[in-house]
Amino acid sequence: MRLVNKEFEEKVSEYLFRVVVVPFKPEIYGITPEPSLSGTSEDIANDALRGSVMLQDKGMRVFQGFGRRIRKFAMSFEFDQNKLANPPVKSDQEAITSFWGIYRWPFKKYNRYSQLEGLEQTADETRTMAKALRFIECAKQLGLSIDGGLGWLAGPDINQRVVDRGDRFAVFGESRFVAEPKFRSQAKGGRTSKSIGSDQGIDESPYTTTQRILQEAGYTGSALQSSLDMMLETDEYPRDLQRNSHLNNALNWQRFRTNIASPTMIDGSSFTATDADDSSTVASLNSDDDEENEIQPTIATSKGSKSKGDNYLLKPNDLTTAQKEMLLEVEWAQRAFMQSYAIAIIDNPFTFQHIQALTIARIPNRHLSILRREDFWDSLPQLNNLSLAIIPEWREVSKLATSFVEDKKVMPSASVSGVYQILKEQIGSRKNIKTLHLEWLCGGEEAPGLFARNQHILPAPLVENSRHMVNRAALPTLLFLPYVEHLSLKNCWVSPHVLSKFGASSKKAALQSLTLDSVSLTAFIPPNVTPNPLAGNGVNLHNAHNAANHAVANQMLLNFQGLVGHNAQGPPPPIHTLIANGQSSYLDWLQPPRVGSWADIIETLTPGKTLAEERYAREIGPEPPVRDYDNLTKLVFKSCGYVRLPLDFDQTALDPLDVPAPQVNAIAKKISDLDSFMMKPHDHTLGVIVNHISALEERTLVNGFLLTVGWDKSRAVLAGDAMVDGIAHPGRGRFDGVLTPNQDRLQSSSR
Repeated sequence: MRLVNKEFEEKVSEYLFRVVVVPFKPEIYGITPEPSLSGTSEDIANDALRGSVMLQDKGMRVFQGFGRRIRKFAMSFEFDQNKLANPPVKSDQEAITSFWGIYRWPFKKYNRYSQLEGLEQTADETRTMAKALRFIECAKQLGLSIDGGLGWLAGPDINQRVVDRGDRFAVFGESRFVAEPKFRSQAKGGRTSKSIGSDQGIDESPYTTTQRILQEAGYTGSALQSSLDMMLETDEYPRDLQRNSHLNNALNWQRFRTNIASPTMIDGSSFTATDADDSSTVASLNSDDDEENEIQPTIATSKGSKSKGDNYLLKPNDLTTAQKEMLLEVEWAQRAFMQSYAIAIIDNPFTFQHIQALTIARIPNRHLSILRREDFWDSLPQLNNLSLAIIPEWREVSKLATSFVEDKKVMPSASVSGVYQILKEQIGSRKNIKTLHLEWLCGGEEAPGLFARNQHILPAPLVENSRHMVNRAALPTLLFLPYVEHLSLKNCWVSPHVLSKFGASSKKAALQSLTLDSVSLTAFIPPNVTPNPLAGNGVNLHNAHNAANHAVANQMLLNFQGLVGHNAQGPPPPIHTLIANGQSSYLDWLQPPRVGSWADIIETLTPGKTLAEERYAREIGPEPPVRDYDNLTKLVFKSCGYVRLPLDFDQTALDPLDVPAPQVNAIAKKISDLDSFMMKPHDHTLGVIVNHISALEERTLVNGFLLTVGWDKSRAVLAGDAMVDGIAHPGRGRFDGVLTPNQDRLQSSSR
C-alpha cells in the first residue's frame, strides 16, 4: 500500500516512524558486512561490492528518508546473555604452511574475533554516525541503551514466569506491541533440552573449525579440500567426531570447545561459516533477534556425567576463556560506539538544539566518563528532562601483555563515585535540566532470580562514596541539585540522616516534587559512629552501639512527655497512658515516631499535614512552630520500605516479631545447586530488602499520612514473580502514596 499510494505512505509512515529504536549493527549506515568465507576470491569481491552498494544505498537512506518523521529516536547496543552462554567458535591457532606440510600454531598476537572487530570499526566511523544523525532533525527526544555484560549475570538463575512472558526492555516506556508468549519443550528440571547440534548456529565441529582456520589462511577451492584432508590426517580427533560431532559425542566436543577462544556477535546474530555470506541484510529499525531461545541453554550430557555444572553453559562465577574474550571485545566496541555517539551529537548542535528529553535507559557506569564533557551538554541547550539508569560493574576484563584475558571481580558500589561526579560536575550545574530520574539496574524488587530479587541494592548517588552514606563520624558532602525541580530516585537505599539533610536542602532550592520508587531506608545510625563490615562469622557486632541508641530513645520519650495540651494545666500524660486509661485507644500512632524511621523522615519532609499539627488539632499537643516556606509540593512513594546492610550497627528495629518461615524445599535445593556458579558480591554496602514494618509505624503511615502499606492487585504479576524467586511475602512492609499540601497551607503560601 505504501508503494502504490502516496497519501497512504505519508500518513502511515508518520505514525510508524514516530518512535524509533535502532539496534547498532555493522550495516546500519552503509558499512559492508564480512564477505563469505566460502567460494573463490572473485566471488568474495563481487559479493562485497554488491553488498556495499546496496547497503550504502539503503542504509543511509533509512535515515535520510525517514529521519524527519522521527520524534523519539534511540540507539541500542546490547549484548545477549544467551549468546554469551553459547559463543561461536573462534580458533586460537592459525594454519602455517611449511615445506613438509601444514600445521597449527598459536597466533603471535591476540586474535581478534572478526565480527566484533568489524563492529568496533563501524563504531569508529564517527563522521558516518554524525552524518546519519544529522537527518534526525525533528526529534524532540533522544534515547540510548547500552549493556556490555559486565554487570550482574543471572546465568542459570532463571525465573520461568519472566522468560515465558517474553518481556523486552523498553527505552521509551512501555512498548505498544505486546510480546508473544514463548512456548518451548521443557526438559526435566525446568530447563530447555538443547543438544550440541541445535539450530542456533553456534556449534562447530573440529572439521568445521579446521576448515575455518585454513580459509583464514587463504586456502580456497580445491586447495582447501586437499589441505583440509591433510590436516585431519594428523588431527587427534577421530573421523566420526570430526565430521559428525554435531550428532555424536556432544560432551567431548563441549570439553574441546571450552579450550578455544570463542566470542560471539553482539549485534543480534550468531555467526557460522554457513551464514557468513549473507550480505543481503540491510539496516533495520526493528530487531527480531530476541526471538531466539531466552532460557539458559543446556547441553545434552552423557548418562554417566557426574557434574551438575555440565548442564550450564554460562557460569557467572567461572567464565570460560571464550566468554571473557567476548566481554572484553564487546567493551572495546561499545566504548568506540559511545565516543562516536557523543561526538556525533557535539558535531550537530543545530540538529539537536530542540531536544527536550534524553532517556539513557541502560548504560554501564564505565561509559559515563565519556559523557563528562561540557560540549556534549552544551549541544543540548533545550534539554529539560533527563533519565539516567546505570548498570554497576561486577567485573573488569582486561588483556594482559601475554594476550591472556583476565577477569577481575570489582565491588558494584564503586559505581556510586562515577555517577556522583557526573551529577555534580555536568548535570547539576545545568539550569535547563529541570526533571531528573536516577536508577540503578542491579538487584532490587524487580530483578528476576533467586540470587537477585530483593538483593544487591546500591546506595543512592547522593554522596561521593558508598561508605559515606553510613559514616556519621564525619559529615560527607551531599549532592546538591540547585536547578532540579522534579527528582525521581529508583531502586536504591539511603540512610536516614542523609535523606533528611538532602531533602531539607533540596526543597529550599528548586525542588518541587520528589518521587521515591522502591527506595529503602536503613536503620538509624547513631551520631559519631562509623559502622564496620560484619565479622567473617556473620555475627552482628552492634552491641557497642546499643547504649547510644537507648539514650536517643529515652530522649525521644522525654520530649514527647513534655508536650502540653491545649487546655491542660501542666504536662499531660503520654499517649500510651491515655490509652491505658481508655481515653484514647486509637491515638498511639500520633506519638513522635522512632528516630530515623520513615515516619520520622516524612514528618520533616512532608508538604502536607504533620503529626505535630494533628496533635495540636486534637488538643493533645502544643502548637507547632510555623514551618518555613519551601518549594516542595509533592512527595510520592512507590513501594518504599527498609533495607538491611551487612554492617555492625543496631538494626534490631527492622527485625520482624515472627520467625521467618523456612524456604520451600524446592527453592532451597535450587539455591544450593546454583550457589557455586553465581557471583558473590563481597560488598558491604549492598542492601537486602526487609519485608517488615512495625505495626505501630504502619498505623502512623496509614492514619497520620494516609499512605497504603502492602502491595495491591496492580502488582499481582510482580508479586507472583517474587514468590517464584523465594520471597514468601512480597510487598509486605512496603508502602505507597502521594503527599501534597493541604488546601489551607496552599492558600496561605500563595498569599
